[in-house]
Amino acid sequence: MNTINLENVKDIMKDISRVMDENKDYLVELDSKAGDGDLGISMSSGFRAVLESDAMEKQTLKTFFMASGMVINEASPSSLGTIIFMGMIAGAKNIGDAETLDAAGIGNFFMAAAQSIMDKTGSKPGEKTILDSVVPAAEVLMKSDLDLLSSTKMAYEAANEGMLSTIKMQAVHGRAAYYQEKSIGFQDGGATVGMLIFKAISDYITAL
Repeated sequence: MNTINLENVKDIMKDISRVMDENKDYLVELDSKAGDGDLGISMSSGFRAVLESDAMEKQTLKTFFMASGMVINEASPSSLGTIIFMGMIAGAKNIGDAETLDAAGIGNFFMAAAQSIMDKTGSKPGEKTILDSVVPAAEVLMKSDLDLLSSTKMAYEAANEGMLSTIKMQAVHGRAAYYQEKSIGFQDGGATVGMLIFKAISDYITAL
């Protein structure tokens, strides 16, 4: 299997929601070190809301992602919810009328999402944000000439490495930036969310 279709993507969304539920307390713990402490609750409620919305009835990848992004924006009371919304809308537009996505297509979706976030927030990789896990994972997928299973596993590994790299970074954006040098030494919650998304994708492809 080298492509995923709409039904696969909807199943992946279910897995992402489950992973966010399972890691809710962990994300709260990470966020409480230099944030509002509500990240786990926000991500859990945001992705679960997608499963309970009419987004799951959409008939194309583009409309599914756009509807999902809007639901997350409304149901996730955090800045990361808004950031994910912006990214999903940009990713959806990048997909166009595509009915399936291969590794490069998934990578292009996430890179378009990341570029939108960078353009709208003025952020970039290396500043202790979700971009530090999403961008390296997207780059792996875009460049990979391997099968979907191998590509998504490598993307997850890249996302995990990117997440861990935030421990040594100083925060530039959000509430964590107020801590300046004191933000060094803590793993970023947003980057962790990005890693968990790619973990869910990799685990889903592995289980097929």
